[in-house]
Amino acid sequence: MQFEHPAPFTPKWRGRWIWFERPPIEAVTATRPTLMDKDDRVGLFRRVIDLTSVPESAPARVWADGRFLLRINGFEVARGPVRSDPKRNHYDVVDLAPYLVEGRNVLALTARHFGTATAWWMPAAPTYTIGGGSIAFEAQIGDEWVVSDRSWQCTAGEAWTPVAAPGDVASFPLESFDSRRHPHGWESAGFDDGEWAAARELTPMHTGAWSEPRPSSDPFGMLRPPVRVGFQDGASHPATLLDSANVAGATVIEDPVRQVLDDEAAGGTGDVLHLRFDLEHIAAGNVEMSVRGAPIGMVIDVAASEHVDGAGNLVPLGQHSGLRYVCSGGDERFEGLDVIGTRYLNASVRSAADSTPEIAIAIHDRLRPRPEGASFECSDPDLQRIFEIGLRTVDLSALDAYVDCPTREQRAWTGDSVVHQSVDLVTNPDWSMPRWHPQLAAAARVDGMLSMAAASDFAEDDRAFVPDWSLHWIRSVHNIYRYMGDRELIAELLPVAERTLRWFESYLADDGLLEWVDGWLLLDWSSVYSTGKSSILNALWARALDDYVEMAEWLDNSGAARWARERRAGVVAAFDLFWDEGRGRYLDHVRDGVAHRAASQAASAAAIAAGLVPDDRHESIVAAMTDRENLIQHAWYMDTVNVEGQSSGAMYMALGAPEPDWEVERQMVECEPFFRYVVHDALALAGRADLVEDACRDWMRFVDRGESSWPECWAGGTRCHGWASTPTRDLIVYTLGISPAEPGYASVRVDPQLGSLEWAKASVPTPHGFVHVEAYADGRVEVDSPVPVVRG
Repeated sequence: MQFEHPAPFTPKWRGRWIWFERPPIEAVTATRPTLMDKDDRVGLFRRVIDLTSVPESAPARVWADGRFLLRINGFEVARGPVRSDPKRNHYDVVDLAPYLVEGRNVLALTARHFGTATAWWMPAAPTYTIGGGSIAFEAQIGDEWVVSDRSWQCTAGEAWTPVAAPGDVASFPLESFDSRRHPHGWESAGFDDGEWAAARELTPMHTGAWSEPRPSSDPFGMLRPPVRVGFQDGASHPATLLDSANVAGATVIEDPVRQVLDDEAAGGTGDVLHLRFDLEHIAAGNVEMSVRGAPIGMVIDVAASEHVDGAGNLVPLGQHSGLRYVCSGGDERFEGLDVIGTRYLNASVRSAADSTPEIAIAIHDRLRPRPEGASFECSDPDLQRIFEIGLRTVDLSALDAYVDCPTREQRAWTGDSVVHQSVDLVTNPDWSMPRWHPQLAAAARVDGMLSMAAASDFAEDDRAFVPDWSLHWIRSVHNIYRYMGDRELIAELLPVAERTLRWFESYLADDGLLEWVDGWLLLDWSSVYSTGKSSILNALWARALDDYVEMAEWLDNSGAARWARERRAGVVAAFDLFWDEGRGRYLDHVRDGVAHRAASQAASAAAIAAGLVPDDRHESIVAAMTDRENLIQHAWYMDTVNVEGQSSGAMYMALGAPEPDWEVERQMVECEPFFRYVVHDALALAGRADLVEDACRDWMRFVDRGESSWPECWAGGTRCHGWASTPTRDLIVYTLGISPAEPGYASVRVDPQLGSLEWAKASVPTPHGFVHVEAYADGRVEVDSPVPVVRG
């Protein structure tokens, strides 16, 4: 597709590829260049410019193969780039003018190349010269262009020592920083960089190259225009020091996180100072640390976790994030490079000197922007609190992309994000991430299936995949169609949707239902069953097919719409295989012709949401789905992902779930928080949107436990998971009844269903301005809208 680059930039850059060293790439064979040293590397780049006057604007764009931090005259200007597939990278644009001064100015770039894949970065297959670290920069300052070339001075970031990440569920690069080896003050005009080297210009060399030193070039291809309008930022959250103790400590190792955990396990009394900090809530950003009275060489290891045990020791539950800081002596401040999400921060301090330093730690949020303007208020303080916690949870799970959680993983999971996106579309005037994330996730494998976590180590090695997550991704594309009405973007994404829908066709049985679908059928963390023919999977596929039909017809693609309609008709015709007439609900699965009796809330909700249920069944199904007396919370695996359970149910992910241990004839397993977005959709489609307000009150069980962000599941998992925030969407979309009546909000539908509320009001963003709605229990509804209003 053709890209529109913001002025004054063009597809071809003026700046050249530069790095601080020759990338360690060697030709193992004549046609196979290989990155021989995959250690984490940091480079420092500095450019001095003199200005007689400051222009009104100074547009700049920058990109790094990894991550960058741009400062001007010591002030932070930008961090980036956003995570991307290595063949679909996006640069960032920023105006430098507010940071420039008359006289001498210093542009300072810190760049990091991770070497190996992380939770948010994938390496490109290197060419003979590029793929082991590089940056590109250019800025128009007045009539002159300042570009990346050998006029920049650079040096290796010798203060940073690479530390191998564990490469498991948590796959964060760890930071080990020795302040004694850092060129302090290098970002200021008075710094002497006379011993620094000129930046190394990298000339692309690959099969078919023509020695053009400027982007675009292999292995990255065209560097694409920016996908965000603001950079990640937020408040700083100081941690409270709970206690300190002198412990014996364990053997010193390179991994700072493992060091703290080992020190805690070792116990005893000794010379290691152990500190326990509590943020009192989840925060996600850079660690800020200040030290007063530090002796030279004092080592501070910090580890993060959402959970602690009764003794205050960390219980990581898969999280492995933290850093090491070696003091240069005296009073000093440090800010880490990468985002850490946590509540608790425990530290081990080692020093050869007999001293008592003062150490303070904070987390500086690095979250995507949420401009002012949107709002929601209602008469019930509990629901108001639920709405606000959902906002905070989505904010914490919106970094450079929507992530599952800011703590344990920070991966851009393909399916989770439909909830984050849905919340942002009704609460955030900045729609850049709701638009961007479905594009990020549209990275299909050769067979058409989407990676389960985009632009990550999981995507690189394809260690597993979740077929149903691609179906939730199609729903997120459908949200773009409904809310934004962006024909060009839908036309770009629809072929990806078709390929992933067609991936399922090879699993069709003769009756038109999917059967024995490979991969990890996650569906929901609740104890649902999916072997054989799964009602939930078939319903999700049918709903995705229906979404596809609607978008294809909107684009006048009648042939594709006809194919999808026929496939959906096959599911409709055979879906009664799952119906249990006696209990008025749908069964989870039929295996080898045997209808198993478990009938979860997810099965019936998905059936209604997909439009597979005759109208005369709605009443009995809704009654069963909302009968709290007979709904039970049960999750074979996730119920053990807590301090007490220590993830002991992990075996079920590999071996499958055992037989039900509940009364299957009477009881129904309720959905975990993620799939509740489908439950609430189902209630509304069954004509009972009035019940959504009461359903949202289920989140009070979290509030009563003292949570300030929504956990992953009712009883286990992380303590901050964006996918659990559906009440924040639904109090606006269903309780106040505000939604697009036509694609792109050409008109707006307003249909309040307040339930027990006395009143509710909201201001909701649209492409045309805010829609303001106030609704009251006596039936009064006041609407101020920039577009026509459709009632009911």
